Amino acid sequence: MWYGWLKTKPRRLKIQLIINSPGTIIKQKDECFRIQNETDRMDIAAPRVESIILSNKVMITTQSIVLALENNIDVIFLDNYGDPLGRVWFSKMGSTALIRRKQLEATENEKGINIVLELIQKKLENQIEFLKKLKYSRPGKESVFNTPIRTISNSLDFLVSIKSNISEARSQILGIEGTAGRAYFQTVSKIMPEKYRFSGRSRRPAKDPFNAVLNYCYGVLYSMVEKACIIAGLDPFVGFMHTDNYNKKSLVFDFIEPFRIYAETVSVYLFTGKKVKESYFDVSSKSTSLNQQGKPFVIDSLLKHLDEKIRYKKRNVKRKYIINHEAHRLANFLLNDEKEITKWLNIKEF
Repeated sequence: MWYGWLKTKPRRLKIQLIINSPGTIIKQKDECFRIQNETDRMDIAAPRVESIILSNKVMITTQSIVLALENNIDVIFLDNYGDPLGRVWFSKMGSTALIRRKQLEATENEKGINIVLELIQKKLENQIEFLKKLKYSRPGKESVFNTPIRTISNSLDFLVSIKSNISEARSQILGIEGTAGRAYFQTVSKIMPEKYRFSGRSRRPAKDPFNAVLNYCYGVLYSMVEKACIIAGLDPFVGFMHTDNYNKKSLVFDFIEPFRIYAETVSVYLFTGKKVKESYFDVSSKSTSLNQQGKPFVIDSLLKHLDEKIRYKKRNVKRKYIINHEAHRLANFLLNDEKEITKWLNIKEF
């Protein structure tokens, strides 16, 4: 495969070109981008393209860059590790500047609270559906799951009833998240093999193997979410729920919420499937961490999970691409000036 893109319905959403095969050349042909290498060639009309992401020794002509600028298409360059290195966009008030201005405005208006509520709502829905999935695969142990599922459902009801602005609702939302999170992880702990059960979340540092694995998976997800925000033109430092502190990527902490289930699913199944070995961890009296034997095993499991396709907008799309896609949808939502706020989050994991 010498190029790739996120396929969407052409009439509704544009294409994101991801060019990552060495030796690929992008040229301008009339109003099209011509993408070719030694064996393949394809022309794609500029109006169909949302952004062009280049990496790994790809060449692009100046005429192609001009065509992209004329059509307000971002051209983004990635380094050898796949991290954003730079971008080219129109010198006038372009999409990225406009998106970031709208993002700042949304921190103080109705859109901001709407975004926060939908992100948290999706996280709680994922928690409920995952517990239900675990419950149905454990006949005879329904009582372990019923009460926590009811607790998270009640938290969800409280969440959707919030009508105030983000400043007034912040502590209330944190309380709702905390209640749901405790019910969720207490239940997860109960289905772990006896020696891997844990007493709540621990982060810096992890105090047990499960939290060590989960924190590591979250860390990988954070980097992917940050990259998706940057590529979509969003400022990762301007959040809605999390406050803006110096050098704190507040939007990343907000936007990761619906995707945490990716890390949680992998972590839970690694333990309940008895695939985790004690030799994967360095354990001290105060902390537990993955060692050089454990990290490759966990990252390989997570990347396989992210590489699987699930249904997304009536298509089969890899989980890792859905993060990018939803970041673009968030950017488009912020650019939408209509007074009526429509739902933008469209992830169906279960």
